[in-house]
Amino acid sequence: MKTTKNFFKYLFILVLSIPIVLYILVNIFAGAGRKMDQPIDLGNLEIPKERKFYFHSNSGLKQKILDGWTSKTPKDWKQDEKVNFKNSRIVISCLLEGKRVEEMNRYLMNQKAVGHPGSPWLLYPLGDYDFTVMAFTALLYLFGESPEILYPETRDHLLKNILTIDGSKFRRNVGFMFIEDSENHILMTESSRFLKNQWLRNHGNTDPKYDNNTNGVAQKLKLFLEEIETYGFYEFNSAPYLGYTYCALLNLYDFSSGDIKYLSGKLLDRLNWQYALSSFNFKHFPPNRRRFGKNFKTNIDSDYHTVMLKVWASLYDDSLLVDISRGQHHALWATFSSYKPADKVMKWILNKPKPYFVKMGHGYNSCPEIISGDKDYLISAGGANQGRRSLIVAKPITLFLNDSSSDLGETFHMFGPGDNFVDWNNTGVYQDFACTSGKVHIPEGKRAVISSANWQIFYISEGVFLAIYSKKELGLMAIVRSKSEKNVLEKIIENNRDEKQLNKLFYHPNGDKIEYDLESPKDQWVITSVNDIGMDRDFSKWAFFENPSLIQ
Repeated sequence: MKTTKNFFKYLFILVLSIPIVLYILVNIFAGAGRKMDQPIDLGNLEIPKERKFYFHSNSGLKQKILDGWTSKTPKDWKQDEKVNFKNSRIVISCLLEGKRVEEMNRYLMNQKAVGHPGSPWLLYPLGDYDFTVMAFTALLYLFGESPEILYPETRDHLLKNILTIDGSKFRRNVGFMFIEDSENHILMTESSRFLKNQWLRNHGNTDPKYDNNTNGVAQKLKLFLEEIETYGFYEFNSAPYLGYTYCALLNLYDFSSGDIKYLSGKLLDRLNWQYALSSFNFKHFPPNRRRFGKNFKTNIDSDYHTVMLKVWASLYDDSLLVDISRGQHHALWATFSSYKPADKVMKWILNKPKPYFVKMGHGYNSCPEIISGDKDYLISAGGANQGRRSLIVAKPITLFLNDSSSDLGETFHMFGPGDNFVDWNNTGVYQDFACTSGKVHIPEGKRAVISSANWQIFYISEGVFLAIYSKKELGLMAIVRSKSEKNVLEKIIENNRDEKQLNKLFYHPNGDKIEYDLESPKDQWVITSVNDIGMDRDFSKWAFFENPSLIQ
């Protein structure tokens, strides 16, 4: 009898412990929800807002994206699998182009919801349906009042059987769990809920559960957008999730009004200003949060920041002849959205008007972006991982030039120590200078114009040179302006005679004395002082945009 009682006692304790253990395990090892700290200051560089530029309604790139989707055939949805994102893009593109209209309406009438919103996991295997709903929400607003394109019976079927996220149950947690879902899932799910409720309310449905102003959805969505504004994008530069965040925000910007539209626009402006400063000729390779794995993609010209901006740039100036090799499913939103980047954003994406140095903070348990650039080059810092729960993917320090490179291997770059990004602190970037604990990769075909004493000098453009020092445990890159490569080499060697000193100090020909600690903790900026003035190295407290004096 006693044995039986003990059995049930321990069974009861075990059952009660399961949710607690799951919470701890997911929160520590797998959770991708935001970890809060202090609000991040905007800094003293304002995010551009002025818009006077004219954007065309079509471009070669836009048409290529639409033609690519309209040439495909959507597949029926199965109950036991995640809906392929391609289906929604095919339908939207066909209706945007007025092609196969009857076929697309017939296709939609044969589909029904096959899952639930939010991240899937062991006890919630049919998550991810918000990817589908977010896309078809755009379809509703684009064509819901165009009965010749989206037939009334198709629209009603869409509302009843496909757009199943509605009502007042605003959610931020993962299904059946106590932890917060990831940023992109919350945005996709709750933007879709808000917009369906709004549609129903605007079209005569008086049920209180669809009134966003009284059911709490508008207030909670506004608070979530304000949270991102205050603390920054948690999934910054995320591959692939940033693209879904972009699309959800574009839906809100295009199809909502008031505070929600205003906040969505502000966040889009921040994303695009960040891109303008950290990219060069649509080359972009910053550190990111998520996905965390052993490796990262090495393409430098087609992340989901880039594909959006390439579309907008093509609509601004079709003579740019930009193209994309991936990300067409996100780029589609840029082809039909009314949102366009601010004028100054476009200027800085297409042409860096003057030399600049910017540090962009991303807050607690994170890493910054640090950029030094000019019209002929851009040095992009690679960041530092802050432990597995941080989900930070550090990248190499990369130099972008006016060339046709599209992959990391085609660039000058460096990282270290070792080959595992978890071990790196690649924040060692200052104006026209970079250092790390590893060799400099010199791309095939690049040849030094002069070299001596372990220094190699490369030509960048007239009057601009790249100086490289590369050993197993020390890599240095310096951009130097001079009349000749010989002068650059002589000046560097004269200023830095003691090679041992290069492990911690570099005298730049531009006059700066730059000190650094290549063994810095991964939560500290590698640069320790400049001209004997100590640097603020705690980048967890850096502003969003810092040191803007060169960009007025």
